[in-house]
Amino acid sequence: MSGQTLTDRIAAAQYQLTGSDMARAVCKATTHEVMAPKKKHLEYLVSATNTTNVNIPQMADTLFERSTNASWVVVFKALVTTHHICVHGNEAMTCLHLSGGMHAT
Repeated sequence: MSGQTLTDRIAAAQYQLTGSDMARAVCKATTHEVMAPKKKHLEYLVSATNTTNVNIPQMADTLFERSTNASWVVVFKALVTTHHICVHGNEAMTCLHLSGGMHAT
């Protein structure tokens, strides 16, 4: 059994029910566990920036939502995840959206 909290499991299940694999990966990368984000979730998010069918503004919104969480662990992991995506992801697709330079309407 993993160390994920019930809150983390419920949030991941909600995203899975809505069909958003990307939002689910963000949620799983930013759990309440006091450890680094799992590599597989970071790799999924980085690879998502190189595909055309992923909603990057939704990714940015989900990361922003996680960065406003009451838990410092979730906030820190959201910042680490955002940094990882900016460094390793498709620069043209991500940093504009994640920095707030372009917003979806």
